[in-house]
Amino acid sequence: MSWRTPWRHKSFVTGVALLRRLLRPLGDAESRLIRFLVEAQNSRVLAHLAGHPPRTMLLILPRCVKKRGCRVDLGGEMSACLECRACLLGDMARLTEDYGVRSLVAFRSHIAFAMARRERPDLILATACDDRMIKALRSVPETPALLTPLVETDRPCVDCTFDPAWFEEHLRRITGRTPAPRPAVPAAADTPCPLPPSGAGGR
Repeated sequence: MSWRTPWRHKSFVTGVALLRRLLRPLGDAESRLIRFLVEAQNSRVLAHLAGHPPRTMLLILPRCVKKRGCRVDLGGEMSACLECRACLLGDMARLTEDYGVRSLVAFRSHIAFAMARRERPDLILATACDDRMIKALRSVPETPALLTPLVETDRPCVDCTFDPAWFEEHLRRITGRTPAPRPAVPAAADTPCPLPPSGAGGR
């Protein structure tokens, strides 16, 4: 059975857009709809993976999870984060290395979608704000994607964070294995990012 999703159908996408517009004035109703749609899609993806284990996976994080001043390439690999203890990107770089999953930081959502189309992985794992999760489902429906929402800690698109345990849980579930634990490391707050800030603040 091939990957099937209602997000491939224009009528479904149009209906979701209309419903979001109607719910927007009603407090958090639009956000609750989006979370429902994402959870429904995640359930479809996990059901699909049960019969089609992924051979290739791509994990994509948005630029807003970068610590201000960090100079990690905004459109590329997270390998530079492997030895860094300053923020969650280092944790994710080490986690994805342990599981053999390629991980990237995308400067803009359209760059993330271009990455997905270029790489053509069997599965994408990603975090994003509500609007970008819907945009991802609409823009790259041909690729199964497990999504989880960001937690914004400052203001939209700045200093956002996410739940690394969600990624670890799903990688363990999908691969059926648990890598050996790494040696204990200093807390992120105790060790500055080894990459010097750029003159413009690194963003």
